[in-house]
Amino acid sequence: MGQYLDCGIATEIIVEKRRNSTEKILEKLKNKIDLNIYDISQNDELVCLDIKEDIFEKYAIPFIEEQLEMVKSNLTTEKELKSLKNLEELKGKSYEELIKISNEKSNYFFQRLEGNRFCNDVSYLTDGDIAYADVISYISDGKIYMECYHDIFDYIRKLIIKSSKNPIRTAAVVTIIG
Repeated sequence: MGQYLDCGIATEIIVEKRRNSTEKILEKLKNKIDLNIYDISQNDELVCLDIKEDIFEKYAIPFIEEQLEMVKSNLTTEKELKSLKNLEELKGKSYEELIKISNEKSNYFFQRLEGNRFCNDVSYLTDGDIAYADVISYISDGKIYMECYHDIFDYIRKLIIKSSKNPIRTAAVVTIIG
């Protein structure tokens, strides 16, 4: 099996309240994500953020298409090309339908990955609180030992270049050292 590096949309973020109050956790999160796109709930142990269904229905597929545009030239297998084409068919579907489709894993660029304390760790969003997410993955490369990494490195590099106006920006590379 192995581990994979994925980019995706967090449909649910769960943060354990071991070290901080709900208010402190949300204060940390608001500096990293737009809390307005999530419904927030809590209990004694957890803070849960669930993406608003209408937001997901309207924006998920266009966002994924936008992100895949940066790696489109790298997509060559029949499965990848078919999945890219089939994304268009997901537009206009309800939240429930989209989650059902993502659970079926029939589209390479629209797969649901359930989070727990041991996978889909997004603790970097909370500066150290234990956090994990359910994710709709749109780019996956792996295994994490980096036997395959071209698409994810290309994606990250293009993000770096896109975010800078510096003339040296195209010299940016993403690589493994060691």
